[in-house]
Amino acid sequence: MSRAALLLLGSILCGCVICQTAPQAFPQTSATEPATALAIPPAIRFAGNGKAAIRQRPYSSSQPEGNREQLSLGNPFGIEIRSNRWWVTTIDDHCIYAGKLNGRTLKRIAGTGVSGYSGDGGPAKLATFNWPHEVRVDTDGNLFIADTRNHVIRRVDSETGLIDTLAGDGKPGFEGDHDRGDRVRFRQPHSVVLDGRGGVLVADTGNHRIRRIDLETGIVKTISGTGEKKLPVDGSRASGSPLFGPRSLAVDSQSIWIALREGNSIWRIDRQTNTLQHVAGTGKKGYSGDGGNPLHATFNGPKGLVIDDQQRILVVDTENHAIRRIDVKANKIETVMGGKRSEQTTSLKRPHGIAFTPKIGFLVGDSEFHRVVVGHSQQ
Repeated sequence: MSRAALLLLGSILCGCVICQTAPQAFPQTSATEPATALAIPPAIRFAGNGKAAIRQRPYSSSQPEGNREQLSLGNPFGIEIRSNRWWVTTIDDHCIYAGKLNGRTLKRIAGTGVSGYSGDGGPAKLATFNWPHEVRVDTDGNLFIADTRNHVIRRVDSETGLIDTLAGDGKPGFEGDHDRGDRVRFRQPHSVVLDGRGGVLVADTGNHRIRRIDLETGIVKTISGTGEKKLPVDGSRASGSPLFGPRSLAVDSQSIWIALREGNSIWRIDRQTNTLQHVAGTGKKGYSGDGGNPLHATFNGPKGLVIDDQQRILVVDTENHAIRRIDVKANKIETVMGGKRSEQTTSLKRPHGIAFTPKIGFLVGDSEFHRVVVGHSQQ
């Protein structure tokens, strides 16, 4: 049997297609290649056909919807997984798409395909966004979206499908601590995450702060960051300490994990002591440290975080075009996709969002290759 036939048969059996589109952009890898020290399997294209999706006109009511690997996902950024469902935000057409992990169909659920700031009080599919960077979903299925260039946080009700602005007045700035709604002002909020305690945490990136929206009262307050463009001190109190470009957040029962984009480092807030702990990165730009102490490593614009089922932190090291993994217990960092392991996995181009599930591994928004890829974190 020919190699092409074998590849086709394999894709049918596993339900996924090995990424072969545009070989010069997506280097083909093979499971038969010599194993690395980590024995990392090649990445699999999960969604997106590799084409941009910039539009001049809104989509029709039924578009786009179809096979997830055949849809144009222009600059996918935020990724979310809950149970058997997954969501992705796209920057080219300012939309949010959703599908089932074990299904093949992906469809637009919010956004019209063109940029703007409209639609509050109506169906999410008729609303407009401006660079929706991240989406999170609560246990009831409600969506929370960082509508970054509109400088607001928006919410889509799971039962009605209606959208509203949760906080922000649509103008860039810093106002409204201890206030609510449109009396609050953000500056390019990039990341949102449910804190598990009745609130939504916001990486208010342009204001160099992390802020919390109380979902019962709507009150917004700063929990860390002063607006100063500098790194915090290890062990300092989270409140009153500076944060240099908080770009992405992840939460577990003990910690709030923070990727500092301009600060090129990873930190955490201990939720019991409310202190900041330095996790990884020297603060300088670079790509070094694999195999060693995470504190001695360098990053270049980290823009995504997720925690795997072994409590290791996966970091999207965007400008290094790599996914790095921090094992806090083993005091070790390594590249698990792209970057220095592109030949064993796949090349990435400015990836952003990441999500994890034990069912399949981690999904990455491989932004400028206009696709979502799936990788493995078992090793």
